[in-house]
Amino acid sequence: MFRHILVPVGLGAGSQAAVQHALNLSRWLGCKVTLLHVLENADDSVSETFAKMAQGARRKPTVLLVEPQSQSIGEVVAQTAQQTHADLIVIGCHDTPRQTSEVLGAAAQSIVAGSRVPVQVVPGAELLQGKTWPQRFAVGEVHEI
Repeated sequence: MFRHILVPVGLGAGSQAAVQHALNLSRWLGCKVTLLHVLENADDSVSETFAKMAQGARRKPTVLLVEPQSQSIGEVVAQTAQQTHADLIVIGCHDTPRQTSEVLGAAAQSIVAGSRVPVQVVPGAELLQGKTWPQRFAVGEVHEI
């Protein structure tokens, strides 16, 4: 079973859905959660945003703020997963529905491609809005990542 969940987060709604999902899993499984934000532009509101995301958590998640230096976000996440011994990565989809069928951005695609542990993708509320339960799981077309 999972003992440590790593959640790479941005500051959008897709990340919020991923954090809430990871915190719910943590409640059920009794595992540790680490929130990871790769600093592209340092901002004082990041810590405040993470505190809001983690409200209601049984255990406060660990928060890591990492500067990418010359690495891609996917490489930073893969390295952090290895260093923290995470055995699951949870990521969110795009914050808003797109006209295209792509639900993962470039950063999320690089995380999935570079991960050595399972990656769970959590859809945002916008992607599920107006869909019946079976439609949420219907596969229209397959996209390689």
